Amino acid sequence: MIVDINVQNFQQALIEASNSKTVVVFFHAQAVPECQMMVPVLERLIGADNQHIDLARVDVGDPQLQSLASQLGLRALPAMAAFKEGQPVDALEGPQDESAITEFLKPYQPNEAELLLVQAKQMLGVDPQAAYDLLQQARALEDSATIRLYLAECALALHKLEETKQLLATIGMADQDQQYQHILARLELAVEAADSPELRELEQKLAAEPESLPLKEELAVQLFQAGKQEEALQLLIEVLQIDLAFGDARKYFLDMLTTMGADPVASRYRRKLYSMLY
Repeated sequence: MIVDINVQNFQQALIEASNSKTVVVFFHAQAVPECQMMVPVLERLIGADNQHIDLARVDVGDPQLQSLASQLGLRALPAMAAFKEGQPVDALEGPQDESAITEFLKPYQPNEAELLLVQAKQMLGVDPQAAYDLLQQARALEDSATIRLYLAECALALHKLEETKQLLATIGMADQDQQYQHILARLELAVEAADSPELRELEQKLAAEPESLPLKEELAVQLFQAGKQEEALQLLIEVLQIDLAFGDARKYFLDMLTTMGADPVASRYRRKLYSMLY
């Protein structure tokens, strides 16, 4: 939002607004030409629809507003002051070029990893795979506990149980909040559900007949549904190494890879299949 501060809206547009987002106050005067040069740059860099920063313009030519600049100890125009939670946290005085203004705003703008995290949160309930891919990109930029927690939530939604477990193991005590506890509880239920009697029976049969291709194919499907993707892919690649045209093994294998998207495990097994085909 871009707003001109006056006595009537001062409390709401500056003090109250800075409790939910950063408000950058631009102090200017008609008599100072440098102020007019900075206005379009500030308006473009912040924008009217910025979700993280509001721009509040203060004309110090208004006698009722001159005291605000004085209270901040500002001695030169134009000037910028960043407000958070009703208090000034930084200021910059004198004429500034675009690079200097960008640097001043940087601490109050989300970085690329944070933007990817915001996008991933929006996608989580709609397309977990897309959210997972975004979070992998975010983690490559910033390996924070918050990103890892959301990545664990996506991994669980995609039945990547072992990966979910590994991600949760990286979360320190200080970050084991309600979200962490919720994911952990869901993971425990998923692991318990994956250890079904049917799955154990198939594993026992395969142990008795380790060369059986039909059993490997059937067990692979059950394992994938139980969230054990890598084990499933390994079984199917063993089948395909013996007979590329066996049953539906190749179709199952390709379907699993498609479901897993850009997962590193999927990429590794995709390369294995290509090396067999070509």
